[in-house]
Amino acid sequence: MKKMLCCCCGILLLSLFVSGQELSRDSLLAIVRKNTQDAAEAKAMVQLAGTYRLVDVPKSFAWWYEAIALSKRINDTLHLSHAYNGMANSKMHIGSRDSAMYYLSLLQKLAEAPGATRDVKADYHQTAGAIYELLSQYKTALPFRLAALEDAVFVMHKEHDPPFAKAYTAGQYLNVGNTYNAMGEYRNALTYLLEGLTLFEETGVERGVAYCYQGISVSFSELGQYEKAFDYTYKGLALKRKINDLRGIGTALKQLGTNFRYMGKQDSAIAYYTQALKVFQTQKMKVDEADQEFDLGTTYSDKHDLANAQLHLTNAITVAAEAGDSIRFKAANAALVGVRAQLKGEERDENKLMSSLRASIEENDRQGELANYQYLSQHFERTKHYDKALEYAKLYYNTTDTLQRSEIKLQLSRMEAQYNIDKKEHEIRLLKKDQELTRLEVQRQRVIVESQKAFEWGAVIFVILLVAIGVIVVNRNRVVHNARRMVEMEKMRNNIARDLHDDIGSTLTSINVLSKVALQPQADGFMEHSLQKIKDRSGAIMERMDDIVWAINPQNDTMEQLLMRMKEFAAELLEPSNIRYRFEEEGDLGTVRLDVRRRRDLYLLFKEAVNNAAKYSQCSNLTIRLRQERGSLQMEISDDGKGFVTGEVIRGNGLNNMRERAAAMAGKIWIDSAVGQGTRIVLDAAL
Repeated sequence: MKKMLCCCCGILLLSLFVSGQELSRDSLLAIVRKNTQDAAEAKAMVQLAGTYRLVDVPKSFAWWYEAIALSKRINDTLHLSHAYNGMANSKMHIGSRDSAMYYLSLLQKLAEAPGATRDVKADYHQTAGAIYELLSQYKTALPFRLAALEDAVFVMHKEHDPPFAKAYTAGQYLNVGNTYNAMGEYRNALTYLLEGLTLFEETGVERGVAYCYQGISVSFSELGQYEKAFDYTYKGLALKRKINDLRGIGTALKQLGTNFRYMGKQDSAIAYYTQALKVFQTQKMKVDEADQEFDLGTTYSDKHDLANAQLHLTNAITVAAEAGDSIRFKAANAALVGVRAQLKGEERDENKLMSSLRASIEENDRQGELANYQYLSQHFERTKHYDKALEYAKLYYNTTDTLQRSEIKLQLSRMEAQYNIDKKEHEIRLLKKDQELTRLEVQRQRVIVESQKAFEWGAVIFVILLVAIGVIVVNRNRVVHNARRMVEMEKMRNNIARDLHDDIGSTLTSINVLSKVALQPQADGFMEHSLQKIKDRSGAIMERMDDIVWAINPQNDTMEQLLMRMKEFAAELLEPSNIRYRFEEEGDLGTVRLDVRRRRDLYLLFKEAVNNAAKYSQCSNLTIRLRQERGSLQMEISDDGKGFVTGEVIRGNGLNNMRERAAAMAGKIWIDSAVGQGTRIVLDAAL
């Protein structure tokens, strides 16, 4: 049940991830018919595939293939990763394990490629988590689920579409909660499920609310709180019927059956299980079908209807083999061994039971682990190995959270009595030894009790001191941090004031003078000349103001934004002059972080160098190279222009400006030029 819920939640999350702003199917088809062969068409294909997943699986596959082909043609990595995500989940869902793993490997290559975006990595984390859960490898799946949740929280804080980002994050909380359910950590599961439910309710995503209800129902059912479990299951089923989610209806029916089974009402459980099985078979959900056949078989076994138990367990083995579900395959085999043994009067195969138990423990399949403890206890009871029967019964009793079940208590009491009869003399000897050990232990406790008390008091005092020191350190750090922030803000204000005064103030003064001159009677053409100067200088003011605003905007703190700004400036300046240029990026520039002042100095130095090349060098080619290595950032700008003698350059070319900005960045600058050999400017700034 838990695995099935994880799978269905993967479908829900995928539909949220690829859809974003929901469009009707007709609108999406209209976009595709335009045949624009661009990212918008690829996105529409991915969304179409998502809309068909719940109603027409073959059509969804057709659109996944189309989306993959188009994304490859136009080199659209984002929608290619979405399409691989959908294919892997869909293939796994219908039991095509090899195909699912193939698409997962393709997605992994995209996520691990240099320059892969956070969205592509999120696709990989979500898909890997879903597939490993379907393979019952919960320990392997959990780190991917938590990574996907971290990706989602990042998206929620950065996304321009808050409702979609919240819904996507809610889906990841739901996935993590269901993984903890599958691992038997129900209280952890409830924490994440309730967080997801809150976000889904805020965004009005009814399908998400329904699956959160069902996940919470699983937790309460496993904890023995059946009234709450039924309440959440019925609410989830009502929502799924409202939105006509056939697969979700199947999982809700199965959960109702599980609730009744835990309450000992096998007939009601079988009725709901049978309804759920029909849904899974109709929808070709192989993994869920195998799980449901297994539950029907074990429920019939509880009723001692061994013929039907054998039938459904055999079906479970067949379907699990088709779906590549090794854990369910081993569990069904172990259960079938017991049923056939009862039918033929033979004993269970102990090796198969132990193999199934080991597989369940390795993959943290708590439900399978409990079932195998019970099978082994029954096996050893029939073979009159009462010590081992008691051992596995206790393991079952101590592992399950639902200790209130009366049949478990009765079984333990019966086996304990038989065990005590067979080993009476041995128990007496052990009892005498225990009494002697108890007497010695009491003496030892009297000797060390005072030292323990002293240690406890010392530990308490030590903890208090640690807390006090921690509070002092935290408070000091907060004060220092606030002081630094105030100093930085003051520096920023001074820099902005200086820039406004030096650059913009002087330009505004000249504009004022030119305006007054233009208003006076002048010779023909002089007014136009004055107005042109006013236009040029006001344009310069606008450019400088734009640079200042851009530099202090916190959204431009990343190196990626700085590179985009530099490329825009180069394109606007060089392309009209027919100067060919290229940008070269080396090293991990994405990790470079510059403060406001250094980012502005770097950009203005770059502008000055490129502007000089465009105005004076008469070059045909310009190369701009940025590299990050060994804790430094290097920028090299070279051209094939006429060059100059550095010692004879007239004022106004801005070389002194560049040297001053390099010094402000705690960096070094080299200007290498010769007549007829072009110019090369290199900046090396420590990070």
